[in-house]
Amino acid sequence: MLLIAAWALAAQETPKGPAPNAPQPGIRGGTQEVLLDVVVRDRKGKPVRNLQSKNIEVFDEGARVKVTGFRMVAASDAAGVPAANGSAASGGAKALDPLRQVRLVSLAFERLDNDARRLARQASLELLKNDLAQNVYVAVFIIDQKLHLVQQFTNDRDLLRKAIEGASTTQYAQFAAQSDAIRKQLEDTVSAQASTSAAGAGGNIGTAAAQMAQVTLNILQFQESLARTQQSRSSIFALLSLVREQQSLPGRKTLIYFSEGLQVPDAMIEAFNGMIGAANRSSVSVYGVDTRGLTSEGQNAAAKPQLAAASGLKQQESQGEGPVTPDEAKIFETTRDSLHANPQQNLETLSLDTGGFLIANTNDFRAPFRKVSEDVQAYYEMAYEPLINEYDGKFRKITIKVDHAEVTVQTRSGYFALPANESLVFAYEAPLLHVLNATPLPQTFPFRSAVLRFRQESGKLEFGLVIEVPMKDITFTEDKPNHRLRAHLSLLALFKDERGEIVERFSRDLPLSADRDKLDALRRANVIQTCHINLVPGPYTLDSAVMDRESGKLSAQRTAIKVQPPASGLGISSLGLIRRVERQAGSDDDPQDPFLFEGG
Repeated sequence: MLLIAAWALAAQETPKGPAPNAPQPGIRGGTQEVLLDVVVRDRKGKPVRNLQSKNIEVFDEGARVKVTGFRMVAASDAAGVPAANGSAASGGAKALDPLRQVRLVSLAFERLDNDARRLARQASLELLKNDLAQNVYVAVFIIDQKLHLVQQFTNDRDLLRKAIEGASTTQYAQFAAQSDAIRKQLEDTVSAQASTSAAGAGGNIGTAAAQMAQVTLNILQFQESLARTQQSRSSIFALLSLVREQQSLPGRKTLIYFSEGLQVPDAMIEAFNGMIGAANRSSVSVYGVDTRGLTSEGQNAAAKPQLAAASGLKQQESQGEGPVTPDEAKIFETTRDSLHANPQQNLETLSLDTGGFLIANTNDFRAPFRKVSEDVQAYYEMAYEPLINEYDGKFRKITIKVDHAEVTVQTRSGYFALPANESLVFAYEAPLLHVLNATPLPQTFPFRSAVLRFRQESGKLEFGLVIEVPMKDITFTEDKPNHRLRAHLSLLALFKDERGEIVERFSRDLPLSADRDKLDALRRANVIQTCHINLVPGPYTLDSAVMDRESGKLSAQRTAIKVQPPASGLGISSLGLIRRVERQAGSDDDPQDPFLFEGG
């Protein structure tokens, strides 16, 4: 059960907060280069490797930009660097410079049936048959509501074959304990390298292993953070974690994503776009593999049931002020979800927009995986400085033109204009983070935010964040072709300690809609979002902002919160009046969420 409470927001505790000059998050300017890796193929699909910078033009948002760096990166370059005396290293191989030349390939298997597993195993083993350079490190992951690590990055093909066999034959539920054990090994590797570095010993090889271990740990930790703050175990968040945390290592990275298609509901479109943006910022090219193989069923068939459901779905009108009911919030999503219900099309969009390509409608993976191997081994690397006056979070399209006839170009489709020194997760957060730097904070429409105190656990106190937005002042735009009205809200909340450092964050993007005859009912309703967090005793500031995306209007609040040490003996949580109880049917429910009642 989901418990929706009404509370005395005006009674929120407001002692003196952190000093006004505490550092605040904001959008800061500054020039940063856009780095591209580009693969060019001729009409027969063979790589074109004789281009020079004069053969290529780059356009950013339609304006031609000057290329400041250009080179061809080949397998021989990536294999290593000459030894100091100019001769080959012992054994005839070049001395490896892993910190500069390492390339990562991630294999991700997501909830496949037996036939799909067989095809995924065949495709993965086909990749290992290709001639991969010694600095290509491969990791194996499982996505099953959360991200599990099967094999950390390695170039040991025997270990990789074993991991692929396990990932494609073992029941997914058995990977949790294995993933935890591997995680402990990674932590030991990072700790050992830190001790070695402190002692002044070690070298590039050990440093590279530690960096890859740290990247893998960051992937797992960031996925856990997203699952907590976004209250979802969506595969999109697992993919976001995989690509975002590889940004710290240079060079081209590859993600091979084995899936039976990627579902992108309307409420997840911003997260989907944010994941593509993160992949492009991290130089990760995604190669989607539709493991359904050859199929005679139309890919758009998946959209038909949702369209039928949307046409028959009835809304209940809210009487007086109250929260938006699930049907009121989801009827528009059901209609628009049908437009994104072609799972293969979503997989192709993810692949093409990140500089990879889709592998689908085939049971023979030899040719496409030869191409994947070629892309890993050799590509063009170029850089340019974008003509950006403001990092506003908007998408900027990249176009590349080559003066050779009948060639195809693989590169990322564009990027979101986000500053490199900000830890933004999604592009929609940019204007919200920016407005929290404004003086005074704008209040163009009303909303309320509060923190409710619950229980103590492991030295921390559990709190529930509640944000409530009355819909009466929110803009509804007419969607004439569909005879509907739409609204769109984005929310961001930051908890900062007395030093001004962000200790917890919560954000949500909420597309809403209704039939035109339901507008009055929705205007009397409120949108409520909740999130549970744990805080240690001390003073905090809650910064919250809401954006009406149809009008561009923003409102923001800042509230000081004092978390008192827990008293001994019997305690009591914040008092609240239960306004409504809703039955929850989702599998993503967090049993630790105080707003959920067990058994609901």
